[in-house]
Amino acid sequence: MRRRHFEWMKILRALAFLVLSCWISSCAEGFRPEPLLSKVLILPISDFGPADLSTALFGPMSPSATVVIHYSLPEKYLASKYPGFGHAPVVTAIKHLNRVITTLPRDASHTELRARLMNTRSRLLDYYNTRRVAFNSVPPFVGRGFMARQALMPNLGNP
Repeated sequence: MRRRHFEWMKILRALAFLVLSCWISSCAEGFRPEPLLSKVLILPISDFGPADLSTALFGPMSPSATVVIHYSLPEKYLASKYPGFGHAPVVTAIKHLNRVITTLPRDASHTELRARLMNTRSRLLDYYNTRRVAFNSVPPFVGRGFMARQALMPNLGNP
């Protein structure tokens, strides 16, 4: 009796393994991981405020220009892949927005501009944190394991 039960358990385990492996392989069809470093965020320059505010970050550009925010990609790569676009590293852009938001006067005439800049900063923080979280969640950077100070990316929160 016990032997028969053991044989049925082996058959059920093999069947479960077969079903699970078929299900996993069907879910993975078309899956192609993208490297985090080559991901960029493309935004209109108007998200960084009027020309007098965005010039410090991108230089003089047309009000209808598009900018590329990236994780420290090489200038050659950006010039070849995104010709005619302004570009800035994400950390520099977040620090610039933090500085601009804190220096804006807090009156009714700047309410809409402040909201737009804060929305842009929040999008940049989400973009920045995707890499930060991915980087800090792989061994040996998990849990109570070893954590090298050089490996940490700084948390860039609200100003």
